[in-house]
Amino acid sequence: MSTGNRYRTINVYSSPARALNSSSNATDECTALLGNNNREISSNKSIMQRIPWSKITQSQPATLLPSIAIGAIIWFCTPVSEDLTQTAIRILAVFVSCIFALITTSVDTSLLVLTALTLLSLTHSFQCEDKLTGDSVECRLCGSENPLTGDDYQCNGAKESFHHSLEGFSSSVVWLIFAAFHLGKAVEVTQLGRRISLLMIKMFGKRIMGLAYAIVISELLLAPVVPSNTARGGGIVHPIVHAIATTLGSTPTHDPKVGAYLMLVGNHANLVSASMYLTGMAANPIVLVKSSQLFSGVNFDFLTWLTGSIVPGLVCALSLPILLHWASGLSSDKKKQNDEESSSPTDISNTTSKFPNDGIVKHAQTELDRMGPMSAKEWQLCVVLLMCLCLWVTSSYTKLDATLVALIGIVALLHMGTLTWKDISKNTSAWDTLFWLGGFITMAHQLSDAGASTFLGHRISNMIDQFGLPPVPFLAISYFLTTFMFSSLSAHIVAFVGTFLDAGHALGAQPMILTALLAYFGALGGCMTNYSTGMAAMYYAPGYVSRSKWFIIGFQLALFYLVIYFTIGTGWWRLLGWWN
Repeated sequence: MSTGNRYRTINVYSSPARALNSSSNATDECTALLGNNNREISSNKSIMQRIPWSKITQSQPATLLPSIAIGAIIWFCTPVSEDLTQTAIRILAVFVSCIFALITTSVDTSLLVLTALTLLSLTHSFQCEDKLTGDSVECRLCGSENPLTGDDYQCNGAKESFHHSLEGFSSSVVWLIFAAFHLGKAVEVTQLGRRISLLMIKMFGKRIMGLAYAIVISELLLAPVVPSNTARGGGIVHPIVHAIATTLGSTPTHDPKVGAYLMLVGNHANLVSASMYLTGMAANPIVLVKSSQLFSGVNFDFLTWLTGSIVPGLVCALSLPILLHWASGLSSDKKKQNDEESSSPTDISNTTSKFPNDGIVKHAQTELDRMGPMSAKEWQLCVVLLMCLCLWVTSSYTKLDATLVALIGIVALLHMGTLTWKDISKNTSAWDTLFWLGGFITMAHQLSDAGASTFLGHRISNMIDQFGLPPVPFLAISYFLTTFMFSSLSAHIVAFVGTFLDAGHALGAQPMILTALLAYFGALGGCMTNYSTGMAAMYYAPGYVSRSKWFIIGFQLALFYLVIYFTIGTGWWRLLGWWN
């Protein structure tokens, strides 16, 4: 028994089957442990995969990171100097960051402006006034010791910074745009714009190009007598252009290319017409005042201005519809349409909605018959618009500001019942533009007050002198391109024209040619952005053209204008004897 038990015990531990089974169990345990590790790894991978990286990278904060980085580099890495103060650096950093964000992101313009003004106000990055001396001082230095007098700067940096952040909203230009939006709303509400657009389609509507040239001609005829390009473009022409687009069935969400084309034509025709006449834009005479102070032999009056601009200006104006037809993508659509027609002749009728033709003209006549005679509200609006036009033309005699004239028109329309206050309050485009444009004007003024604009102008002049470059073309091109930094053409002229004319005088530039180029480029430089003037903001606001496309087309036209004025323009001025 004992032997058997001993044998059986040996059998239990020495049996190959048992040993194999024991080994198998150990292997299973190891496998289980490895399996758990693999499951943990795969679980971690699945967690990483579940993170919506594409949404994160495309989120609003993420898209703003490059703009914030650029602003931070300028803010913290630009050295302070006698010419460039800490406040000037900060304003420049915020402004550049905003502009970069406008180009590269889809963040609302008003949100960018609100963020910029809040940051500048919090950091006291504005110019305040010392109550003791009346001198301009950085708001961040308020309460500290003045190194020149030993007294403390008498100003409240926190309070005055906030007040300065709101300065742009009191600009008459901003309120002129605001009023022009509502005049345009009246044109829409009364259907006067629809009636006029149907009449224009009836007269010129056999071709979309005919409508474009009608817009250009309207601007060229109005420019000499309406000295505000915003009042002319925003209050008179824009509402009609918008009405034509909607009448043709083009909206920002349905067939937007036709509307985009017409909006672009209206915007750029306004800038070309503003550049062609001394009275085409309110700030144009500033160029002549500064030029006459520096160059005694230069007499650049209304007739001289028009004589110099007539040839290059007309070339630009007549080329606009053709260039924009290509840039807005209508040319490719037309080619595709022709291919479809040649391959399927029976489908011609399906393409008539894309471009005006005889069918559209007949449709316009049918719609006019359906509208019937003009209503009382249409007549009221006609009277008010005619009154505004007369007061704008006679502003040199009446001394009435263009903005006040527009507001008088709005008040008259409200009291007559042509517009209601609900029409005003629901006009969101007007309120949105009022906000972001006022903010940009604030930053533009502060850039000038802080000395950043002057600093950049002098740097450009020094660079030209250092590299031995010809002063006239490089000063003119630099002046043209710096318009990109401004939300007001008038502010750009005020800030830079004196600096560039002074630089040209010091560098021995040909006075008549330099004056002419700076005079004409003051308005033409606004082609690059949708914030350069209130009129541009109004054409951009309906949403037919994306922000990136607006900038791309703007830079294409900028190159075109520079080529025309440096070839045809200078050649024409040589014939006039301006090079002598």
